[in-house]
Amino acid sequence: MRRAGRSSRRCRTGMAAAFLLLGAFGRSASADQIVLPSPVLERGHPVTAIYRMKTPGTGKGVLRVAWTDICGRLVERRDVEFRLDRGTDVTFSLDLRRAVAIGNELHAHLVFDGLTDSGAAAHRESRAETSFSAIPPAQPWSDYQIIMWQGQNAQQYTALKGLGITAGMVHANRLDPGKLVMSEVEPLLAGDLKWYVENIATDFYSSYHRWFPDRPVNWRFLEVQRLYREDPLDRAAFLRDPSLSDPTWLKRIQERLSETVRIHRPYQPLFYNLADEAGIADLAAFWDFDLSDASLKSMRGWLQERYGSLAALNSEWGTDFAVWDQVVPQTTAEAMRRSDDNFSSWADFKTWMDVAFARALQLGTASIHAADPGALAAIEGGQIPGWGGYDYSRLANGVDVMELYDFGGNVDIVRSLNPKTILLTTSSESGSAETHRVWRELLRGTRGLILWDERHEFAGPDGNIGIRGRDSASMFRELGDGIGALLINSRVESDPIAILYSPASMRTQWMLDWRPHGDAWSRRDAAAEYEDNNAPRSAMTGEASIIERAGFRPEFVSPQSIERGVLRAGYRILVLPHAIAMSSAEAGEIRRFVADGGLVVADTEPGLFDEHSRRLTKPALDDVFAGAATPGAPRGTGKAGYLSPELKSREPASILRMRGIIKEHGLEPPLVVRGETGEAVTDVEIYRFRNGAVTLIALQRDLDVASSGRDAVEANTRNLNGEKLVLTLPQSRFAYDLRARKVLGRSDRLALSVGPIEPTLLAFSDAELPTPTIAVSRDIHSGDDVEINFGPGGSADTALHVLHVDVVNPSGEIVAYYSGNLLAPGGVAAKRLPLAFNDPTGSWTIRVTDLLSGQSATAALEVLQER
Repeated sequence: MRRAGRSSRRCRTGMAAAFLLLGAFGRSASADQIVLPSPVLERGHPVTAIYRMKTPGTGKGVLRVAWTDICGRLVERRDVEFRLDRGTDVTFSLDLRRAVAIGNELHAHLVFDGLTDSGAAAHRESRAETSFSAIPPAQPWSDYQIIMWQGQNAQQYTALKGLGITAGMVHANRLDPGKLVMSEVEPLLAGDLKWYVENIATDFYSSYHRWFPDRPVNWRFLEVQRLYREDPLDRAAFLRDPSLSDPTWLKRIQERLSETVRIHRPYQPLFYNLADEAGIADLAAFWDFDLSDASLKSMRGWLQERYGSLAALNSEWGTDFAVWDQVVPQTTAEAMRRSDDNFSSWADFKTWMDVAFARALQLGTASIHAADPGALAAIEGGQIPGWGGYDYSRLANGVDVMELYDFGGNVDIVRSLNPKTILLTTSSESGSAETHRVWRELLRGTRGLILWDERHEFAGPDGNIGIRGRDSASMFRELGDGIGALLINSRVESDPIAILYSPASMRTQWMLDWRPHGDAWSRRDAAAEYEDNNAPRSAMTGEASIIERAGFRPEFVSPQSIERGVLRAGYRILVLPHAIAMSSAEAGEIRRFVADGGLVVADTEPGLFDEHSRRLTKPALDDVFAGAATPGAPRGTGKAGYLSPELKSREPASILRMRGIIKEHGLEPPLVVRGETGEAVTDVEIYRFRNGAVTLIALQRDLDVASSGRDAVEANTRNLNGEKLVLTLPQSRFAYDLRARKVLGRSDRLALSVGPIEPTLLAFSDAELPTPTIAVSRDIHSGDDVEINFGPGGSADTALHVLHVDVVNPSGEIVAYYSGNLLAPGGVAAKRLPLAFNDPTGSWTIRVTDLLSGQSATAALEVLQER
C-alpha cells in the first residue's frame, strides 16, 4: 500500500545551497566569530562552542543562539546570559543528539553592555555565524546501503535521497592525499548524504587496468603481450610495474592510505576502496607476472617457509639449485614443454602471485585500520575465481568489503569462507531481470548496492526523477524500510554439505587444457576467463546449483580449511568437484572424514596431482575410492562414490535424483515446495535465515537471465502469475508473510504464490510473535526531546528484531529525517525524537512495524506550543 506523503518532508535543496554559501568549514560573517571544536562533529553527545569577540570587554550581556539545519529545522533557540571581566569568550553548549542532518548552521546575536578601558559605559551588538557538519555514528552496515557511483549536483543528491539512496562516492586525491576533493564533497554534504572513498591506490593494485584519458584501460597489458610476441625469451614482458612486493611502493601506499584516512576520518566514510577492478595483470587475465627482483626475493622467502629446505624444493621441482638466490620458477612456456607432468615450479610461481596480491591488499587494509581502527578497507570489481590474484581462499580475509562481479561462485565462496565480509553488488540496468537479480544478491548475502548511472537516469541535473529512478523507487523503499536490515542482521542457514573450492585443481587443469595449444595462452584477454570452461570451476558451480535446487544450502570449504579440520565441524557430505589436485594433509582429513561416517562424492578421480600440480604415482584418495561405483550414485554412510554424468545437468530429473541421494544419506530437506497437485517444484530457489528462535524463508523463482534474456522474464511473467505453491514444514509453526506484513496463523502447510521476479519472504516461530508496543510521554512541546520506547518490555525473545518507525506530522506527511530503522534485541528499543522549535503543533502519529512479524502499532503524539 502506498503511504501518503512519503518523501514530502525531506531536507530541501534551497537550504542546502544556503549552507554551501556559508562554507562547509565555517566562516564568520563579522569580526566576531563562533569557534567549534571541529568543523565536523559526531552526533550523540554535547560539545562546547565559543562566541569570541574581536576585542575584550567588561560587563554583562545576552547571547542569542539559533541553530538551523539544511532540512529547514530550527534545532535550537535560546538566550545565554553572561558576564565578562576583560574577556572575549562566551561559551555555550550544543547537544549534538538533536542533529538529524549533516549540514547545520549557527547564528549568534550578541547584546553587550559594559565599560570601555576609560570606564565609560558602552553598548555593543554584533553577530556571527558559521556552519558545521554533524555526522551520524559509524554503524552503517546494520542496514542496507544504496550508493550512487557517479557524481551529482546538490539537487540530484537531494532527489536521490528521496528515492532511498543513502550515499555517494568521492574520488581519492592521489596527488595530494591530505586534501579533500571539494567539488565532490560539497554536493554530498548539501544533499545530506555520506560517501565512500574511491580508488585510493588504483595505480598500484590495478596498474594494468585503469582509466586513461587517451588510451584503452588495459593498454599496458596489451603492451606486455606485444613484447612477448616480439621476443618470447625477453623477461621484460614478465616484470610487473610496480611489483606487488616492491618495498618502496608498499611504503608509498601505506603513507597515502594513512593520509587519506586522516583527512576523511571526521566524515566516517562507509569504506575506503583500495582499487576498482584490481588484478595482478588485466583483471583476471592470465599472465606470468612477476619475475622482478623484488618479487623473486619475496617469493624465495615464502618458498623457504613452505618447503623448509632447499633440498625439499629441489625434490618437488626436479631441480638442482645450489643456493636459494638461484631459485627462479618456470614460466608457462617452459612448463608446457615438460613431459613428466610435473608443473610444480610453474604452479608455485602462480600461487606466489596470488599470495603477493593478497598480501598487498592485507597491507592496505592494515594501513587503513592503523589510521582509524573503525574504518573499513575494500576492493571493487572482484573477478571470477581463477587468475589475476582471484584466489578467494586468500582474498576472503584480505579486506573488509568486497564489491564482486557475481561469476564462478565468488559471492558464495566468500560468504562461506568469511561470513563477516561485507559484500556489495552493482546495478547498471533496470527492468524485471535487474529487479530479480538485486533481490537474489541480497538473499545470497550482499549488504548493499552500488548504482552505475552514467546517463543520469535516476535523477536529472534539475533534480527531476528519471526512468530508472521511477522503476526502482518501490524496491529501494522496501529494502530501506527494514527488509534489507532484517536480512542483514539474520544469519544465513546452511546444511552440513561441504563443496571443495580448489584453486590448485583449477591451476592444474588449466595447464592440462592449454598445453596442447602452445603459446595461444599469451593472446588471451580478461574476457576469455569468463568464457573459459575450466572444469573444476564449472563443476563446482554446477554441482552447487543442483544441490541448491534440490532444497539444500551447501557451504564452500577451502583446502586450507580442510587441513585445519573444518570437516570435523558437523559436515555430513563432502563434494569434490573435479578436485584433481590436493595436498597429503587435505587427503588425510578427507580420509578421516570418511572413517568417521562422512560421505564423499566426486565427479572424477580426485587427487591425481599434489597441491603443487605434480602428478602423483598413486592418486591421493586411491584407497578411499577403491571400488566406488562408476557410474552410479554413492550409497550408505562412511563411503565414497562418483556422481553419475546425468547428475551434472540442471534438468528437473537430475535435481530430483540429487534430492533423493542426499535423503538416502540421512539429510532431509528442511522444507518442501510442491505444486498444488503435489508435483515436485524445481524452479524455486530456497534461502533460509536464522534470527534467534525465528526462521526466515525466502522463495524466489529461478530465472536464468544470462542464458534466457529478457524474453524469459516476460514468459515467466505470463506463465507464473497466479500459480500456487504448497510449502510443507516438518512441524506446525506460527507463520508470517513479511512483505505483505500479514499474520498467516499456525500451520505446517501453506498455500502461497511466488511471482516470477520478486521473492516471497516468510517467518516461522514456535511461539506467537507479539505485536509491538509504543510508550511515549504526553506533555510534549515544540523543541522538546521526546523519548519513545518500543516493546514488549521484558520479553524473553532472543531474536534481533528490526523496527521501522514512521513519524507522521499533523498534515499526514511522513517526516523522513525523524523516521527510520531501529535494531531491537528481543523487540525492545528506544528512539529519541528531537522536535524542532518550528515543527508544527498538533496531533502527530508514531507508527512502528516489526519487520520480523509484519505487525504494526501506532500512538498519538500531541505537540503543544514551545514552553
